[in-house]
Amino acid sequence: MPQFTIDIDTGGTFTDGFFTRGEKYETVKVDTTPHDFTVGFNKCIEEGARRFGYENVEEFLRQTKTIRLSTTVGTNSLIQRTGPKLGLIVTKGYEKTLYQEKNPILHYLVDPELVIGIRENVGDDGRIIEEVDEEDVRRVTKQLLEAGARAFVVSLKNAHLNISNERKIRDIIQQDLPTHYLGAKPVLLAGEISLRDNDGIRTNASIVNAYLHRDMVKYLYKGDEGTRKKGLQSPLLIAHSNGGVARVAKTKAIDTYNSGPAAGMMGTQFVGNQYGLDNILTVDVGGTSTDVGMIYKGKMTFDTESSIAGVPVHTPLIHVLSVGGGGGSIAKVNKDGKIQVGPESAGAVPGPACFDLGGSKPTVTDAAVTLGLIDPEYFLGGKKKLNVQKAHDVIERSIASRLNISVQEAAAGILDELTAIGANALKSLAIERGHTPENFTLFSFGGGGGLFCAEMAKKAGIKKIYTFPFSSVFSAFGLSTADINHTYELRSGVRVEGNGEGIGTAQEEAIVNKITTMKKWAYRDMRGEGFNGSEVSFSLEVEVKTPNGEKRGIYALPSLIGEDINLHEVNEFLQGLCRTLRVPELVVEFLRLRAQALVSHYRLPEVELANESPEEAKKGTRSLAIEGKVYDTNVYDLTKLKPNNTIAGPAIIESNDTTIYIPPAATYITDRHLNGILEV
Repeated sequence: MPQFTIDIDTGGTFTDGFFTRGEKYETVKVDTTPHDFTVGFNKCIEEGARRFGYENVEEFLRQTKTIRLSTTVGTNSLIQRTGPKLGLIVTKGYEKTLYQEKNPILHYLVDPELVIGIRENVGDDGRIIEEVDEEDVRRVTKQLLEAGARAFVVSLKNAHLNISNERKIRDIIQQDLPTHYLGAKPVLLAGEISLRDNDGIRTNASIVNAYLHRDMVKYLYKGDEGTRKKGLQSPLLIAHSNGGVARVAKTKAIDTYNSGPAAGMMGTQFVGNQYGLDNILTVDVGGTSTDVGMIYKGKMTFDTESSIAGVPVHTPLIHVLSVGGGGGSIAKVNKDGKIQVGPESAGAVPGPACFDLGGSKPTVTDAAVTLGLIDPEYFLGGKKKLNVQKAHDVIERSIASRLNISVQEAAAGILDELTAIGANALKSLAIERGHTPENFTLFSFGGGGGLFCAEMAKKAGIKKIYTFPFSSVFSAFGLSTADINHTYELRSGVRVEGNGEGIGTAQEEAIVNKITTMKKWAYRDMRGEGFNGSEVSFSLEVEVKTPNGEKRGIYALPSLIGEDINLHEVNEFLQGLCRTLRVPELVVEFLRLRAQALVSHYRLPEVELANESPEEAKKGTRSLAIEGKVYDTNVYDLTKLKPNNTIAGPAIIESNDTTIYIPPAATYITDRHLNGILEV
């Protein structure tokens, strides 16, 4: 009998699960528990076990092959400023600037009194001109400890060329504060977090990583150890925001940032490939934010100059644009007398007013309940009853009375503002990448995606939308498509002329040596994951820039890198890249090797087509207030729809964890994979 797979996405409001055994799947949605994220993680597993008939979680986990996890714990640490006090050691003379004209982390993630310079010098050629002094390191360490540092970050000038001085500082600190002492403090080196040649960017990345480190260690190792004790035989796998998953021990904190939305993009690419769709925009409406992403020509798009919480880190991340506006987003009347939605959120607790948990501010969910879009008796399949009166009252008090309009008009205004936020984000993402939304298909997911995707698409000029039976846990589904993926990078510096001879013999040899080194690292790490060499495949990426740095991009070579490295192919590709980008010369700043080993995946089912009538799935009717009119609207059960069933709007489709709104003049059809295609 096939084993179970478990994929869990911990969001700001809900923790989502996608559980499979063979062709059967179950979805789970439980409240996120910010006081201890492992509580929600374990509750999700327990509920998933029950869905498959297991009351004994230990027995369920003994029959589980894989658990993959994505999380926003790191995101929350930055938003809520809950990270530790960091002590930062830099090269003397750079204490106030941190190697940057405008420093984004002082007074934000690092207190100025916890930044200390130390005498050392690494030349621009990577040669050690002055080593660090042991007594100087001990003096600095003592000073930072007395100032309250709970972790150390070492970021020295030119460490990307030679990390020896950074490592010596760590060795000295760990001699005095060995890890078996309670007073031990983690020591994180910028040169091991980033190889960027910009000392300021490298410092930023290392500080962000260190700020996230404590909470991630606490959550991920606790989750890993807990599942192992209960019977799981394999390590917990963590989603990385640049694609793929890896065990906790091979995960840096910064790798996990925004990994939930990244998992959604992995799932989008997987489904898009099955449908043969090359150009896809995505909208994920969650509890606290709306995330939009893009698949172009069948590939995910990456940021080369990424920022995290406003701090430039230039870590390659799957590009997802996140804007404030989700189901739990708070609505208010701003100083201009207009309705504003977000960025503040009511979260899971107290949540929207209709949750009846003490929420006193109107939210998007309150507006949807008031207008009839959400059935108050069937929220989360009836597990959570909603208080319509409280939703009505809070909108009247905070919005309608202040604007002298009806509650229905106020609620409609809240939803109009949210859908405008999503539509503008879709347009912005497309335009910044040189495209127009009209040429893309939209994938809708997240707990609120089905409710709002139609209006977002119409406002963005998109005609066709795909929704999914597991839309509300799509990021968790996306995890189920992820393989073990380790990424390695080394600096290159190779220059390529588009119209010349390409790269010379010496440069070819340097490239071979670097790729060979990274492959050795990959084989070692994959053995640690339980895979032998024959199960590992490789792909090579280059990150290139023009000599002046004005243009930059990440490009994957079209074929895999096997045992024999085809340098002629690499050379031809790089020269072709010069011609494609219309530049005479490019610098290969990084060689990036991705090592992959395949793990279990769920495949979409294929079901025979039925007739067009959805009558068997009809649940009844509900009064729905839209566009200033009240409609007696048909309501359908999503789980009972069959392939080829066609529904004309206005209509509502419900399941126990999502609601899909079909506006007037729109049409919804269920396809043979049981996914919905909505044309607006």
